[in-house]
Amino acid sequence: MSFNLRKPWAKLTLLFKQGLSPKQLANSMALAFLIGVFPIYGTTSLILTFLAIRFKLNLPLILSVNYLLTPLQLLLIIPFIRAGEFIFGFDNLDLSLEGLQASFEAGYFKAISQFADRLAIAIGAWGLLGIPLYLMVYLTVFYALKMYKVSKSSTTTS
Repeated sequence: MSFNLRKPWAKLTLLFKQGLSPKQLANSMALAFLIGVFPIYGTTSLILTFLAIRFKLNLPLILSVNYLLTPLQLLLIIPFIRAGEFIFGFDNLDLSLEGLQASFEAGYFKAISQFADRLAIAIGAWGLLGIPLYLMVYLTVFYALKMYKVSKSSTTTS
């Protein structure tokens, strides 16, 4: 008895597609990307689950993209804070990734309260930069999926 990888791979592919159009898949991925880089660590899965259920989007795809983006989310917290400081005219606070990590290890809520003002301006910067980011990811994924669909349909008819 041999094991064929095609059957499980096909099931996995169907799970991620869930019969959605390229527009819906692109919307799911762009939303996952946008929320996945939200500057408050530990909140994205809950937000994305709510949005996926509310707007009938592809939850497995959204959560997969979110988990893949976790390192990027962590790397973008300080740049979002810096962008917020620049946009809203705040003085630069001496921040480092190690300092933030040590604060979060001491306690999630303690770190949030310690950096609440900086996280608020980071959310503001994320909000202002998020719309162009969402559109860029959406259009890229949408046209890539359309091109894939066209190339796939032309190879099956040949």
